[in-house]
Amino acid sequence: MSSISFGGLVTGMDTGTIVSQLVELKRAPIYRLERRKQGYQSEISSLATLKTKLLALQEAAQNVDTAKEFSAVQASSSNEDVLRVDADTNAAPGSYTIEIQSRAVAQKEVSQGFDSADESVGTGTVSFTVNGEVVDLTVGPGSNLSSLANQITENVEGVGATVIFDGSATGGYHLILTGAEAGTANSFSVDTSGLTGGTTPTLTNQVAAADAVLLVDDIPVTATSNTSSEIIQGLTLDLLSAAPGEEIHVTVGRDNEGIAENVKSLVDAYNDLTRFMKDQSGSEGDLRSSPTMRSVGWRVDNIMSASFTGGLGSVSSFFQIGVTRGSDGLLEWDAEEFNDALDNDYGSVRDLLIERDGNVGKASLLDAAIDDMTDSVDGMFKSSTDILNQKIKYADSSIARYERSIETYQSTLERKFTAMEAMVSQLQAQGSYLSSIGFYQQ
Repeated sequence: MSSISFGGLVTGMDTGTIVSQLVELKRAPIYRLERRKQGYQSEISSLATLKTKLLALQEAAQNVDTAKEFSAVQASSSNEDVLRVDADTNAAPGSYTIEIQSRAVAQKEVSQGFDSADESVGTGTVSFTVNGEVVDLTVGPGSNLSSLANQITENVEGVGATVIFDGSATGGYHLILTGAEAGTANSFSVDTSGLTGGTTPTLTNQVAAADAVLLVDDIPVTATSNTSSEIIQGLTLDLLSAAPGEEIHVTVGRDNEGIAENVKSLVDAYNDLTRFMKDQSGSEGDLRSSPTMRSVGWRVDNIMSASFTGGLGSVSSFFQIGVTRGSDGLLEWDAEEFNDALDNDYGSVRDLLIERDGNVGKASLLDAAIDDMTDSVDGMFKSSTDILNQKIKYADSSIARYERSIETYQSTLERKFTAMEAMVSQLQAQGSYLSSIGFYQQ
């Protein structure tokens, strides 16, 4: 921009300040547009927060919207020092008697004694067969008992090697090979006949690989591992100790506590969403005039509050399972009432929430509604955000247009004030000249 040439030196006027103030008055529309733009940006940010809370509600609903997810079970063992049990959603309620006659063990091979861990084992090839696959190790010059153990551990998957010193003055160092996992499937064989020029390790089997042996309801069972999820569907058995002759009782029952926790999470997510919308509805809320938030509130509340019709069970509202609405509009959770409802009519409580056989429960309805509202192509959040971004773009273009206009206006003012200073200066010069020649004398 141009600058004032005289700065009021002739007229005594502060022309720079006058121009600045006049220009500042012209900037009022720009300030209004900038405030609107900031409001649009804040609204976009708050819409993103609203969407996040809505998706959290959807995630909570998805945890209880199918029979499999709703039918949480838990398993217990009568002796957890011997047997631990975990259940997944495929487990069926029931009870089992299990006797662990023996645990699976890993194979162990021990070499003859060496006088030192640095004793040469020669050079050549050591061959391993693990799970039907052959691994050949090339043992180079200078290899000793210790370096051979390291080479085996680093290169033979499924076999670990170390050197143990038994304290003997001679022959106290032994190469120990151990299967990485228990069970006959993880057994291995080793051939050291390819070594020459040193003391070749001669291996003796100390522990043979073996599978676990159990009785499950008097049925003999062989397990290839001490942790198995294949013996009883839906259960993972962790065999901690062999206990021949001891009957361990495993009970699988419906996990009311887990179900209650999932439903309460749904209530909590709804309350978190509702609190946010209440705050945003206030006079200072970024979304106080947002049709998107009003639509979200209406659709979610309609699902949560309306009486459920057409369901397979006799429970038609959250009120019947210990979920009531408080005076503040939030839902209140009564764990005792919920557990009573679950015990008295599990099927109806389940069908209030899940989708099955034409029954579309409230959790399923929430999931579908939120999917629709948050759709990335034509959902209401996408549409609202696009509109707000267009408004920001328009505000930016309007601000740029006003800035160009103000720049022109300021340049015009500066030229006019400069011209006025020049004219006054000329008049003063003429007055001084006339005075000097006595023009005004009588």
